Amino acid sequence: MSPTANDIMPSFDRLLVATDFSAASHAAYQTAVDTCIALRASLLILHVFQPAKTVAAEREEQGQEAKDHLDACQGALEALRRQAMQAGVDCEAILGRGNTTATILETISRKKINLAIMGTSALHGLERIVFDSTTEAVLRQAPCPVLTVGPRAMNPEKALQSNGPVIFATDFHFITIHALRFAACFSQLTLSPLHCLHVMPRTLEACTQCRVVPDIMSEALQQLAAESGVVFEDPICATTYGSEVSYAVVEYAKQHKAKLIVLGVRKASLADSHAPLHIAYRIITEAGCPVLTMAFASQPEAMIAVPRR
Repeated sequence: MSPTANDIMPSFDRLLVATDFSAASHAAYQTAVDTCIALRASLLILHVFQPAKTVAAEREEQGQEAKDHLDACQGALEALRRQAMQAGVDCEAILGRGNTTATILETISRKKINLAIMGTSALHGLERIVFDSTTEAVLRQAPCPVLTVGPRAMNPEKALQSNGPVIFATDFHFITIHALRFAACFSQLTLSPLHCLHVMPRTLEACTQCRVVPDIMSEALQQLAAESGVVFEDPICATTYGSEVSYAVVEYAKQHKAKLIVLGVRKASLADSHAPLHIAYRIITEAGCPVLTMAFASQPEAMIAVPRR
């Protein structure tokens, strides 16, 4: 079915990919080009120039080194722009200067970007996540959704070209309704099935008296979809069990060869955030497909739209 009104569904016609020319950025760039082709969107490639620092005794060489570095960055940007144009994507390249995070966020606002794409080589430890600080800050502060290509998404462009579903993970918080709109939009634009997923505690799996819970959760997911304000094909509403929510979501996505995982997060710093935001980071770093996040303003009683532990 179609949306009831055009303004209900988000628009993804102006994309930005930030690159530092690393392997992680290359994966993000490939994903950006593929996404632009799928969505018929234009692309802005942004690199924030950071001159090499030299000691005072090397000032005479500093100017030439900076110029050589600048020329190399401009050449690399132009090569990426030409590659995107050859793939049929309307593309612009910008060489920014200054603080990386601030420049990315300012460019997103100034250029009216409605989807930012970034890569991260973040890894996770047993108790904490070491997450790329620039990606983390943009993820939280960007006024538009952020599509993150994690270190385990080895072939993200192939994932986006697959017939796999768009998976939306939820804990039924009210901001879930807003994040669901982005999942539904990608589902429609890429002609992909939409799976709404809720993770329940592993302790309930063996409880014979709790076997009705999955049916209740499925009904709740159906109601959530119905109340989201977006009309779309009936989603597959699924429940799964897991002692670690992030791994349960990633495993479900792996089993179903997901094209994309969609999460809602809240605008809080990594240091100040609660466990659910850490769950979002774990999903990004473990998922074999890109992860779309949308940050919403924090509320005193608010939680994010990923499942609880």
